[in-house]
Parts: sequence; C-alpha cells; structure tokens
Amino acid sequence: MTAVSAAPSASAAPPAPTLSTSPSASAGTGPIAGQAASPASTAAARARAAIDAFDRAFYRCKGGKAVFAQTTAGGTAQFWRQAEMLEMVEDAYQRSHSSTYRRMIGELHAGITARFGRDWLHDPYNDDVMWMVIAWLRAYELTGDRSYRDQARREFDGVYARAHDAALGGGLWWTTGRHEKNACVNGPAAIAACLLARDLHSPAYLRKARALFAWLAATLYDPNDGAVYDKVSRDGTVDRATYTYNQGTFIGAADLLGRATGLSSYRRRATLTLQFTHDRLTVGGILISEGSGGSGGGFKGIFARWASRFVVHDGLTSYKTWLDENADTAWSQRDARGLIGEDWSRPTPSGTLHSLDCSSAVALLQDCP
Repeated sequence: MTAVSAAPSASAAPPAPTLSTSPSASAGTGPIAGQAASPASTAAARARAAIDAFDRAFYRCKGGKAVFAQTTAGGTAQFWRQAEMLEMVEDAYQRSHSSTYRRMIGELHAGITARFGRDWLHDPYNDDVMWMVIAWLRAYELTGDRSYRDQARREFDGVYARAHDAALGGGLWWTTGRHEKNACVNGPAAIAACLLARDLHSPAYLRKARALFAWLAATLYDPNDGAVYDKVSRDGTVDRATYTYNQGTFIGAADLLGRATGLSSYRRRATLTLQFTHDRLTVGGILISEGSGGSGGGFKGIFARWASRFVVHDGLTSYKTWLDENADTAWSQRDARGLIGEDWSRPTPSGTLHSLDCSSAVALLQDCP
C-alpha cells in the first residue's frame, strides 16, 4: 500500500481539447473520421466523452471478450483493477441506460472469466475477490442475469469461510496469510453482504453485513472525527493511515445498512466520515493524489462512487457542490486524448498512463450527483 501524499495546489487548466463522441463500441480504434466533435457542455455529455476517451485508450475486445489494458502502452490490468473498471462501466450504464454499456458489461464478463477463471479463490487477497463480487452483483442488478449473482454468492461465501474468525474481535483477514485485518476488505465485504441480502431477500446476509460493519466501526473507525483507519495487525496495533477508498466503502456500507434497517446511527457515521474526507483528504477542496501507477490511483473513484450515492440518498446539497467542484477540476485537467490522470490538481501528463489512474475521474464524472 503506497503512502498518501498531499497534492500540490491546482494549476491553471489547459485549453479544453476537442473530443470525439464516438461510442464505446469503437474502443481501441481511435476517433471516427469525420464524426462531429462535442464540446461536452452538459454533465451527461461530459460523462460520455470521458468514458469514450478512456475506452479508446484501454478497452480491448476480441470475439466478444473484453478486458482493460494495464496502460496506454498495453498489457492486461490485474484482477481487482478489472473489477473497478467494470464498475466504472456499470456506473455509465446506470447513468445513461445506453445499450453500449450494457453490451460492454457482457463483454467484460466474458473476458474477465476467460482471463481469470470462474473460481477466484486462488487469489490470496480477500479484498480482490470482494471487489469483483461487488462488480458481479451490480451486473446482476443492472441486467437481471442470475449467473452474475450466483457466482458472486459462491465467491463471497468462500472468502467469508476462509477469512472470518473471532481473532481481534471478528472481521475478515486481508489475505490467506492472516497477518492483518484491513478496512479494504471489511468495508467492501459489508457492501457485498448488503447487496446479497437485497438480491436474495436474505436476513442471514444482512446479519453478516451488520456484523462486519460493527467490527469495522469498533476497530478502525474514529467516532470523534469519522476517520476510517487502514488496518489492525495480529498483535492489535492499528495503522492509522487514511485512504479515500476506505472512507468510501465505509460510507457505502453505512448508507446501504441505514436504508435496509432504518437506523439513523448509520447515517450519522457516514456523514462524519464524509466530512472527514472533505476536511482532511483534500487540498484546496480537491481530493488528494494517492500515487500514480500503483493501486492508489483508483482509490478516489471508489470513494466517489459510494459518497455520491449517499449524498443523493440523503439530499446533502453542500456535499453535492463539493463533488461537483472535484468533477469540474478533474475534467479541466484532461489531456489531448481526453484522459484524466489521478492527480486532479495538475494537467494530465503526456506519455504512458495507467488505466486505473485514469478510471477515478471517469467514475466521478459518471457518479457525480
């Protein structure tokens, strides 16, 4: 896990490039010759332009099977990164109801399955599996294809069986090595359990979700300021590092549980964590850079996804304004390809870019309330 470093002050935005509005079906082929450009003057057009540019750079589909490239230079993104970028496509479909993104969900399902298999438990990182479980459950909710739900349930159950025990008061171990219990697996697992409870009408999964969240709140959450810390080691030592994605999944789990149970305590905790992120994980109001090329580049996209949903559900107007400001700033930093790097405080650098880094801004633009 890379250390969080504060981003420098935002610099002046470059002139806005002209972007093609070619559909994502043309991903990987470049702009369509002669097609009219769009100024992307509305939120919907801007969201579409951002994901179209992303798809041209990273989406690789052959024979109905698709994956995302690791970088603009090629390669194949790792398993958990595929999950987050699949969620980005799901965000676009949920926002637009475009058949393009509906088709892409199916192509990515086929491609990820061909590349990584149907049994994900060979991956020793329990959080990796939970990220994909969430992506598969969202695919079920968006498409109605029960095969997504049924596989997600099997994988969730497999992780829960191997990772949950009473050590350190409960919760899930980060890896099969059982050295630490992290927010990055317990927050997503609580979300996944909520989705399973909803999709299967299952009180048992809701109980699991509540227990996982209760452990997270008791062990890695600061009730004074809303911070969600990174992990607790086997010896009980808490690592107090804070990352945007851990704040985001805590908010997401609290939002889902609050709506499922009607208990206001979940809303209060989520709001406090949202305020912590606003106050402590920004520079000049803009979410910080958490590192390029590693996992940190995708953290803000995860935060944006769950924070935006909570803001909408609870009508939190001031936070909507804040997220809009981040979206405006990120959009202003795109390069001539239409890609947006992970550091929204400065223009996107030219040259090779990582897909996960570029996905965070695209997710924000799809999810921004």
